[in-house]
Amino acid sequence: DSVEQAQMIVRNVEELDYVSPNSVLYNSLIDCITKNGGLNAPSQSEDVLAKMRQMHHEGHSDVRPNPYAYSMVLTCCARSQDKGAAERADRILMNMEQMYEEGHSDVIANDRCYSAVITAWARNGSVKAVQRSLDLLDRMEHNLKEDKPHGRPNAHCYNACIHAVAKSDLSGSQKARKCQEILQRMIDQKEKGFHESAPTLVTYSTILNACAYANGDRNDKKEAFNLAKSCFQALLESKDMKPCPSCYTNFFLVISRLLKPGEVRDMLAEATYKEASADGGKIDRQVLKNFRNASPVIANKLLSDEEKLSARNTLRPMMQ
Repeated sequence: DSVEQAQMIVRNVEELDYVSPNSVLYNSLIDCITKNGGLNAPSQSEDVLAKMRQMHHEGHSDVRPNPYAYSMVLTCCARSQDKGAAERADRILMNMEQMYEEGHSDVIANDRCYSAVITAWARNGSVKAVQRSLDLLDRMEHNLKEDKPHGRPNAHCYNACIHAVAKSDLSGSQKARKCQEILQRMIDQKEKGFHESAPTLVTYSTILNACAYANGDRNDKKEAFNLAKSCFQALLESKDMKPCPSCYTNFFLVISRLLKPGEVRDMLAEATYKEASADGGKIDRQVLKNFRNASPVIANKLLSDEEKLSARNTLRPMMQ
């Protein structure tokens, strides 16, 4: 496979007398491992990183782990299905910060490094993952406040935290509150002038999806619905962005999963569909499918024959 071929190339270069291995060579190997994936990819990529550190310590000046190498190893962890990938990524990140404090000024945990670790925790799905993601976000905000060289928050990092909340087994009300807190932090950062932390369409779409799958009792689901409704309303009133098809898809999902069938549900589904229709280009097959699920009666009344066929064709592959 491609990883074995890349490892063979590296070994061949290492055995040559007239060519010295350098960071580019090992970075390319880490990149290959990361892109190829696999259950052992995180340990393989970390082994290459450890080898680079050892070679540099032994006097190979052309081999030095740089932030790119670290970020690729952390990205490898973030993409892995391995249960221990998040803990591995977290440990590497903490080691980076410790090395910087010990005088290794070139070992800087940048935004990509932090983002990869938060993403790894988001894929973990546990309550611990939510808290650890928020801890890392706190650290990034502290880096920004204290003007430290390490990673500073951006929208992708905040969105990864929201995703961690969405994937967790927290109750509906807990998910709603955590999502609301993270969204408010993003808004606060934007108001301070840090526009790279401003909420994006991905932010709102992820929150809507988290609310749609809220579990718990009636009050949990009510709190989740109220957050989803306020987020969607904020999008409609925003001067900076408008709901995308994914936002409409997830809001219809909120309607169908959190509201009981009846007049209120039908009215909200109809108003949402008309808003999407007026918005131009915001209706795709998934939007139509979720609209039909939210309110079949209203959908049959409002959809054209062509749209009904499109919605049915979206459902058919799922039924086969």
